[in-house]
Amino acid sequence: MVDRQDRSDTLVNHPPVNAPLVSLGQIAAPPLVSLGQIAAPRRVTARSTVPAISVLMPAYNGERYIRTSVESVLAQTESDFELLVVDDASTDRTPEILAAIPDRRLRVLTNRTNLGIVGSLNRAMAEARGGYIARTDADDLCLPTRFAAQKQYLDQHPETLVLGTGMSVFEQGEIRFSRQIADQDLKVLRWMLHVGNPVGHPSMMFRASLIDTLGDYLRETYKYAEDFDFSHRVMHLGDIAVLPKHLVIYRQHEQNLTRTRRTEMVNRTAAVLADVYASLLGQPSEAEAALVARHMICGFPMLNAGAVERLGAFLNQLIPCFASAYDLTPMQFEAVVTHTSNVWWRALLATSRAGRVSDAFLKHQNFDWSEASRPPVWRIARSCMVGLLPLRPWFARPAVSGRVRSDPVIMNDVAYQPLPVANDDPPRLYIVVDTEAEFDWSKGFDRGQTKVSAMSEQQPAQAIFDGYGARPIYVVDYAVASQPDGYGPLREIFDRRGCAIGAHLHPWVNPPFEEDVSDFHSFGGNLPPGLEERKLTALVETIREGFGVSPLFFKAGRYGIGRNTINILHRLGFAVDFSLLPLADLRARGGPDFRFAEARPYRAGAEGMLSLPMTRGQLGLLAPLPPVLHGALHSKRAAKWHLPGILSGMRLANTVTLTPEGVPAREQIRLIDRLMRRGCRTFVLHYHSPSLAGHTPYVRTPRERKEFLINIEDVCRFFFDTMGGMPGNPADLVPAQMRDKVWKAEDAALASPTLTSALPR
Repeated sequence: MVDRQDRSDTLVNHPPVNAPLVSLGQIAAPPLVSLGQIAAPRRVTARSTVPAISVLMPAYNGERYIRTSVESVLAQTESDFELLVVDDASTDRTPEILAAIPDRRLRVLTNRTNLGIVGSLNRAMAEARGGYIARTDADDLCLPTRFAAQKQYLDQHPETLVLGTGMSVFEQGEIRFSRQIADQDLKVLRWMLHVGNPVGHPSMMFRASLIDTLGDYLRETYKYAEDFDFSHRVMHLGDIAVLPKHLVIYRQHEQNLTRTRRTEMVNRTAAVLADVYASLLGQPSEAEAALVARHMICGFPMLNAGAVERLGAFLNQLIPCFASAYDLTPMQFEAVVTHTSNVWWRALLATSRAGRVSDAFLKHQNFDWSEASRPPVWRIARSCMVGLLPLRPWFARPAVSGRVRSDPVIMNDVAYQPLPVANDDPPRLYIVVDTEAEFDWSKGFDRGQTKVSAMSEQQPAQAIFDGYGARPIYVVDYAVASQPDGYGPLREIFDRRGCAIGAHLHPWVNPPFEEDVSDFHSFGGNLPPGLEERKLTALVETIREGFGVSPLFFKAGRYGIGRNTINILHRLGFAVDFSLLPLADLRARGGPDFRFAEARPYRAGAEGMLSLPMTRGQLGLLAPLPPVLHGALHSKRAAKWHLPGILSGMRLANTVTLTPEGVPAREQIRLIDRLMRRGCRTFVLHYHSPSLAGHTPYVRTPRERKEFLINIEDVCRFFFDTMGGMPGNPADLVPAQMRDKVWKAEDAALASPTLTSALPR
């Protein structure tokens, strides 16, 4: 039995964050059928001194992915947790990477000798203090709302012992939703565990008291199938459920144990199933369990007709026995045979791709219910072609690869060094809100335009972001930062870590007022360097007074970044700049020239400040033209002849920005899709805060406001649900030593050094 001692001398308490959660009315399972109750008493701990959740992460030589995996845990909207990472005697940079993450919720347990995944997780379980236990791996990613959704469900369903989530698969730069989500009916889910593994262990959250009853968390005897064994042992005690929403991204790569230890995995999985089948059928079933484990769970092709016949005959016997033992309703029985047919055909298609086409399809009716879910003809034909042809078929989709350029781009006399595209990370969407006074866009600049009533109207858009766990960066101007009506509503969001705060320089309303009010001086980069710095200093101090933090993020009003701006930002402690607008030429109004900027991250200037441009690009047949020609097509002379509108209407050339202001959602989605195919991994969506109150040319009426919000929601749904992207966490953009400065220290729980301990020999 795992030793589960509470260590009150090292406990850390963190105030909960009341960020709105994903609506469980949309993702909750139907009422569950009780399969049993745990008799063992719950552990009694002082709730004020222990975290609600203990997250267990084993790590061995995980330097390639572990930082992003840890950061995805630290970005959860539910912050009342501890993360226990077990460094299993790694020989690479894993210990160094973990030591550089200054978050006191992170506890690193160091094994002096390699214990393997089972030993490491059992050690982490013995150290865990939370009432709930969550699992994740050192190469997987958690969506920000995962823990909040699982905790809320388990709080509301005391009969559920283990709760998984849907898992998408990330491989070779592409996210696939190929992993089938488990059925919400518990009897059907139980059946699925007889012919598959529908509850991914890295997605699980379960009650800590469950381990007191099981006696052991994971068993070394079933190593490489320890999660499968765990699920089957839990089924004897109570309910297992799965949230039908993809909240975990599973990385598929050559170092996965599912690939490096497949033979051992098959053997241990078969051992688990043999016991399950024997108890159900009343007879030994080792050979049949090996068939199911090898071909239906682990995906090995069947290399002869005899295996197809035996597997089909066994399924014909197993289904009626299960239906009788668990008293299935007609609807449940239909769900069981449909699911089994799906798995059966998946095994047949794998057999066909291996070249055994006749064995697969001449014997497919050996399973009586094979027609319950026959795949489409094109899919069968493709599998046959792969099996019959020695070459890869022309229609196979290649891996996504990003363009890497090493030459810097010079803009405003500042060198911008392009960063390599991170193909081994999923796409991320950052949201930047130009949080500013309500200017009259049809008139000239006026120092008296400082009204900020629109700030009370930000919640509808924020609620959309909260639903996905996205934290927008509100870059605030002086008018908003200096008035309680401006920073007050935003402070409520910031205090629960629902957003980050940045700075937005509008020189004409930002003291000191030493320059003439003009179009030229509306671009902050055109001011004398000393005056630009004094204005930014005043803005930083005002933001610090209103929000309790110094801003780390900056966006120049009107994109008016100049040759001195990056140096000034660096001196004032900023870490990230959002002031580039790709393909734009603002020189006619006295502004900068961004024609050669691309929608990709840069390092700016000698200081190497991170620069994330707004997401903007060309669509249409003329999109590959060089920036100089695109600039000519969108010049004032071209506009006089309505050339941009004509080219856009003919779908030849259309400059699209990722913003709900004046750009239909379908065009933004086309832009995301195009850039994604070109390897883009970082996206920035932006808009102006007064739009939500009808104070911009893009939104004037209540109807336009409703359409504006629908536009935001449609783009977010496409990016997060359809494409499988992740919300970008502002803290991940800054250097590790600055993460504690994004939010207030008393709320962020980021200030203390990582706790470490070593396993005694």
